[in-house]
Amino acid sequence: MDNRFADRLAALRSDTKENLEDLMTRIKVREMIEEKEEKNKLFKTIGIIVAAVAVIAFAAYMVYMVYRMIRPDYLDDYDDDYDYDDFDDDAVEEALAEDAAEEALEAAEDAKG
Repeated sequence: MDNRFADRLAALRSDTKENLEDLMTRIKVREMIEEKEEKNKLFKTIGIIVAAVAVIAFAAYMVYMVYRMIRPDYLDDYDDDYDYDDFDDDAVEEALAEDAAEEALEAAEDAKG
């Protein structure tokens, strides 16, 4: 009878050890699954944000293209008055005066010689 009790106790210990190992394996698998779900949730959120930005950028581009189609002469809206702001009238007058003085000097030298 003691032998049967010892056999049962040994069987119970081995079953308990197997059950404990099985439980530990299940816990590890569950933790890995939860971690993977968290990563998937993060990637899904990032994907939604990127998609929303892409949709907004595409909509803005389409609005711009419609504007260009409706109003292709958008460069004609600017005044042409500003084209000559960098042009210095005094410098031109001085250059013309210098040219006239050089021509007069050359004419005087030609007359002498």
